[in-house]
Amino acid sequence: MRQPLSFHALPFSAMDPAHYFAPAFLESLLRAQPGADAELRVLHVRPFAVDNSASILAVLTAGHAARPVGHFGVEITWSSAGHTHSRRLVLKLKPPGAEVAAMLASLAQATGEPLASRYPAYTFRTGFADTHGRELAVYEQHAGHPLLPEIWGLYADEEHGVYVVLMEFLEEVELLDSVMHPERWTDAHLRAALTQLATWHAGHLHTPARLPALANGECAGPAYLLEQKPLWHALLDSAATHFPELYSASRVGHLRQALADLPQHAATLAAEPHTLIHNDLNPRNTCFRRTPAGELQFVAYDWELATYHVPHYDVAELLCFVLDTDRYALRGTYLEYYRQQLHQLTGAYPDAEAFRHTFGVAALNFGLHRLGMYLMAHAVSPYPFLPRVVNSFFDTLEEFLPQPVAAPQEVAAA
Repeated sequence: MRQPLSFHALPFSAMDPAHYFAPAFLESLLRAQPGADAELRVLHVRPFAVDNSASILAVLTAGHAARPVGHFGVEITWSSAGHTHSRRLVLKLKPPGAEVAAMLASLAQATGEPLASRYPAYTFRTGFADTHGRELAVYEQHAGHPLLPEIWGLYADEEHGVYVVLMEFLEEVELLDSVMHPERWTDAHLRAALTQLATWHAGHLHTPARLPALANGECAGPAYLLEQKPLWHALLDSAATHFPELYSASRVGHLRQALADLPQHAATLAAEPHTLIHNDLNPRNTCFRRTPAGELQFVAYDWELATYHVPHYDVAELLCFVLDTDRYALRGTYLEYYRQQLHQLTGAYPDAEAFRHTFGVAALNFGLHRLGMYLMAHAVSPYPFLPRVVNSFFDTLEEFLPQPVAAPQEVAAA
């Protein structure tokens, strides 16, 4: 991680929003980039409004953070090597993960029992405690990768709890924040995304973990997954209580059986190679740009939940978000397309049926944990897209990890 930069003796106030828009601060970010001109000078900074609504963590944490958080548009004009440049960029001010974790704990209390009593023990074990460090690490370690947005500056100051990303302002792109419009994801968009995801996943398969906080086992390891079981039961109970129209008795029963079988499912995930996944891969955090040749390039941003898991997980989440009822039947087709792309690059996935089973287990993990956390927030601040995603998840589960059918004598006994 980068060390704090010199701000030309600028007085620092983490609480003062004006500090982050000061030419001296932004100049320091731009100068710190590899190959940047040491004589670069920021001439003018003009803020402009950007939509923060797609950033759920920023919106929810704003009231809990001790400093400004969110996304802020800045049009920066600077001089370098005798030329003047101007770019519209986004300044992302990130809250420390501890503040995100505290915010989520307060949501758990607001939902009532049984989650209010169960959640405190997991406050720092749900994947959100180091969101500030993970995103900066991904952008620093993989700068320039076509799957990532263009990064213009990174800054981390542990003492003041300040974490900053200066990135491109995504304009002239397709399907930006398209979470309410899954129908806009054409076959071409889906196949481009899956092809480029396979390239990313293949490139990080078997690589050692290089993200902050993962030393504590926060990934798809069996010990971590089994440790989550009491929390997942509480999240399921909460979802069933607050949203019975989504969590019917049969659906709840399916998940309870899956939780009973968690040791086997954890073993399935442990036996597969892991890779660096986005872990929040959905239309709130993705878009497409066009290459000079007119081809689609998938772009994923907001990597604050990045972790190591089976590659199937990112695909399970993406398909749950972008395939509505009219395209459920295509889920298997897209999964097989992704498997073929990944196998061609790695030679590691020859068995289509085994791949489908692991996909089902990864989808289960997504449904128990991420959807459970979403629904905890949904009970306090509703998200219009979520019922559609929940329904898609349960359809995925029925297809790839169906509930065991009871034997005739068991049915009669019941």
